[in-house]
Amino acid sequence: MELSKVKLFWTIFLISFSYIILGKLSISYITMPEGIAIVWLPNAIILSTFLLRPRNEWLWYICTFLISEIIADLGSFTLIQSIQFGLINIFEGLLAALLIQRFNKNTINFKNIKYLLTFIIFALTIVPSITAILGALVYVTQIETQTNFLEFWRVWFFGDALGLLLLVPLIVLISQNKNFSLGKMIKLESIFMILITISLATVIFSTELKLGVLPSTPMIFLLIFMWITYRKGIIFSMNLAMVVVCIVVYFTIHHVGPFSIFSATLNTLYLQEFISTLVVLILFFGVLLKEIKEKNILLLRTNFKLKKLSKNLEKRVNEKTKSLEDANEKLKFLATTDFLTEIYNRRFFDESLNNEIEKAQRYNSSLSFIMFDIDYFKNVNDTFGHNVGDKVLISLTKLIKENIRKIDIFSRIGGEEFVIILPNTDLEKTKELAIKLKDLVENHVLIIDNQEIRITISLGLSTFNENNQTYNEIFKTADTNLYEAKRKGRNIIVS
Repeated sequence: MELSKVKLFWTIFLISFSYIILGKLSISYITMPEGIAIVWLPNAIILSTFLLRPRNEWLWYICTFLISEIIADLGSFTLIQSIQFGLINIFEGLLAALLIQRFNKNTINFKNIKYLLTFIIFALTIVPSITAILGALVYVTQIETQTNFLEFWRVWFFGDALGLLLLVPLIVLISQNKNFSLGKMIKLESIFMILITISLATVIFSTELKLGVLPSTPMIFLLIFMWITYRKGIIFSMNLAMVVVCIVVYFTIHHVGPFSIFSATLNTLYLQEFISTLVVLILFFGVLLKEIKEKNILLLRTNFKLKKLSKNLEKRVNEKTKSLEDANEKLKFLATTDFLTEIYNRRFFDESLNNEIEKAQRYNSSLSFIMFDIDYFKNVNDTFGHNVGDKVLISLTKLIKENIRKIDIFSRIGGEEFVIILPNTDLEKTKELAIKLKDLVENHVLIIDNQEIRITISLGLSTFNENNQTYNEIFKTADTNLYEAKRKGRNIIVS
């Protein structure tokens, strides 16, 4: 318990520290000189936390986010404004997380197309458009500015959506990838890709252009990152994209590069569109590649199995034939039916009683057991012969079977000794059945070979309780009670 509290404390500390750093970074370095925000990163911490952490910890994180927002906004906004911004950001992350989890049955998988689409629809579109209204209201009502409501709404919406798009998939993918290691990613090919991409980004976005239309030069990065994603996967590509985005933002803020030829508003707009297009392309292309690779792997495995099966078919047929012959012999040995009476035999009884005891223990249900045998059966054999004795056994089992339930397990375990397992039956009901069977046998006349034969039975009862928990205990109790019934004169019941 103490260990989990320590872990929660350090998690809260790390989340708070990350939120404050990203907040300060967004306010100080990812904002145009005119005050137009390009990307708001802290909300990615909020949404990632709600997606990855259990709900019983959410209240702790809500308080953490609110305090962190106030700290991050120090010097830029008043306390009241910081609290308002914090509550809006928390509401945005909470609502987006609940909607994403609701439509994905609480699963988290940024390598799945459906999950990626719900993330884009809710986290990047619907929810930010709602919270942008609240944020814009705070700006136009409490902060002196020449910017109108619609412009503030657009700035808030795109800034939040871009921050979530840049960091949430990356955070979730890294946290779910237990084998993730920067060391594994940094190989010769990876170093070459990193150097070429960073150099190209620096050259293109540090060059001043004098054009009247949006240049197409930045679009080369779409092709570059498709190749990088194909070669190295989503996580590597997303990390490298973050570096490129930092380079692009730095030069654009200083009015250098392809987007600097426009006004501050259009400058920001085109930059945001470029970043969102680049990251969405990486995510969708990476997910599609993963699904294609998985299907190819599955296809290869299936083909391999088919070839292996085909190659060993004759051998398997021979083995199966021998196995079937062995199984048939075993089935004959393990036959569950008594050959004379056609009711269950001792082997089946042993397995059934153990199974019923386990059920009674698991479901806390009642279980009872009747053991009986024919009184003076030796006299029947001696007087009428063993052939008649066999017919007596057959007639008796038929009579008993017709007067018990289908779920009751009726078995012959010896010469003239029988047992009945009674699932879901307490001792009182068992006594009633025992009396019924005893009277039924006593009053029944068996007509065998034109001879009238009357028999009686002695019965010993046992039930599953604190004193009878095992097979041996239940069986011994019934056997002892049967012996006592015979000692007392037979044709009686002892429980």
